[in-house]
Amino acid sequence: MELVRLRMPLRHAHRAAHGSEAVRDLVLVGATFADGTVGWGECSALARPTYSSEHTAGAWLVLRDEVVPAVLAGRAPQVVGHPMASAAVLTALTDAVLQRVDRSLAVELAATLGTNPLTAVPTCAVVSRGDVIDDVLAQVADRVEQRVSLVKLKVTPDRRDLAAVGAVREAWPDLALAVDFNGTAEADALVRLDRLHLEYVEQPAPAEELVRSAHLASLIDAPVALDESLSSAGALDAAVALGAGRIANVKPARCGGPHAAAALVGHARNAGLDVFVGGMMESGVGRAAALAVAALPACTFPADLGPSLAYFAEDITAPLVTDDSGRMVVPTNSGIGVAPIAAHLEQFTVDRLVLRT
Repeated sequence: MELVRLRMPLRHAHRAAHGSEAVRDLVLVGATFADGTVGWGECSALARPTYSSEHTAGAWLVLRDEVVPAVLAGRAPQVVGHPMASAAVLTALTDAVLQRVDRSLAVELAATLGTNPLTAVPTCAVVSRGDVIDDVLAQVADRVEQRVSLVKLKVTPDRRDLAAVGAVREAWPDLALAVDFNGTAEADALVRLDRLHLEYVEQPAPAEELVRSAHLASLIDAPVALDESLSSAGALDAAVALGAGRIANVKPARCGGPHAAAALVGHARNAGLDVFVGGMMESGVGRAAALAVAALPACTFPADLGPSLAYFAEDITAPLVTDDSGRMVVPTNSGIGVAPIAAHLEQFTVDRLVLRT
């Protein structure tokens, strides 16, 4: 198994309530089987532990010292937490296994829910916070031109963020629009934004504060979507019982891999929630795996998964693209459907380590 640490400059700095990223610091895991089959997975943790407790440097150590050695020794890793690191290894192994049987990950996941995958999925464009409203409007205009199905603005209760949402709604009265507070919402800000006919308000309260999320949800007509709060099926059940949200943002990286994410999608739908698949500004490896989950027909809202070249000037895989209707095309090749291009991988690699049995 191989660990590859990458630093990929973003086209535009991504600003949210939990911080800013200008360079995507990622870890890839490559799993090579005895017959030469190579599978790939991605640990999509952010560079700093601001979205969750996981971060890139910590994930590298957990993968190097715990998870990968355990897998190579044929035993289950004895690691508490670190779902994004585990997701990278599980995805790499799954990719290799499915290549051997010439089966795509999208087909594999859909079969677990007794259905067939979509060939393309509608997209939501996530727009960063901006200090200047005109900059936010320019970003939205670019996404609208790309025919996205939904635009989501990263916000805080800061008056500039709220004014930007109002300006977007004034410029595009009929645009499907959502906001994401990343756990920072205040009641007054929510009530103000609720007048703008939002599709949903994402993660108004901090991850563990489901009771507060339920209270905030009761103040507005727009449904609340939960992201950071949904760390497991048990957390989802608690959220449903409390009325903390009506929409589930399922992120394969945060859930521990594509199979766990597909199971959570099914669980959420059975609980009566709407669902969409969230993104983590992944490279093509992580995005292809996430698209396989987003291809589940049980997903009812557009996915936060845009084309590669919206994020990077050059991806490590062949670019993931949209069709003529602005929907993301789901890879159909075996496994996750893509693989790193050697020259591109070399361009962004800052550390590399091979571990063997």
